[in-house]
Amino acid sequence: MKATAVAAFGIALALGTTACGAGQVSQTANQEPAVNGNLANVGSMQLRNVQIIYPDDRADEVFGGGGPFEVSFVISNIDPVEADRLLGIDAPNGGTVTIEGDTTIPAGQALAAGKPVGLLEPQDVAATDEEEHITVTLDGAGDTVAPGLTTPLEFRFERAGTVTVDTPVDAGTYMVRQDQVRQAEPPHEAHVDLSGGGEGEGHGEGGH
Repeated sequence: MKATAVAAFGIALALGTTACGAGQVSQTANQEPAVNGNLANVGSMQLRNVQIIYPDDRADEVFGGGGPFEVSFVISNIDPVEADRLLGIDAPNGGTVTIEGDTTIPAGQALAAGKPVGLLEPQDVAATDEEEHITVTLDGAGDTVAPGLTTPLEFRFERAGTVTVDTPVDAGTYMVRQDQVRQAEPPHEAHVDLSGGGEGEGHGEGGH
């Protein structure tokens, strides 16, 4: 009887564990990439890392004058057959968006604009034609663009239609990530002469 009871308890425990695990969703299943920009989908167009680049020169004047701001994003066309084209970008709250470059997005390829702050790039690699980005500029936006706020931008596509993205200003140049691992410096046998303000000689070499 004791053996039967132990076996029954073991089966119940196994079933309970299975039931608890069934239907659970991984905590990372719905996480998005750790980027500063916003995202949206419309038709076969996937917009990612949409953001307004923080000005790297005279930021106070640029924000005070409502631009010009560079807009950065990546748009992927997940349609396996049909190409699409970005017809234009509107700023409903005020301002004009200018696009320079070919906005055609072939099937299975992507269109990129600008370069987000902190984007890691390999060193000593020459850019190819495929890596060149179009240039998108927002100007005349008044006070609708500011760090900590989002500015709605309306993307219009030839086939996919229209989608509005609440676009944030990126974190600024002070948040640039490092693409090289910083090595800890090995300790050196030297002491600081607080009275003289310089490094003393190493122990054992002309020591006191």
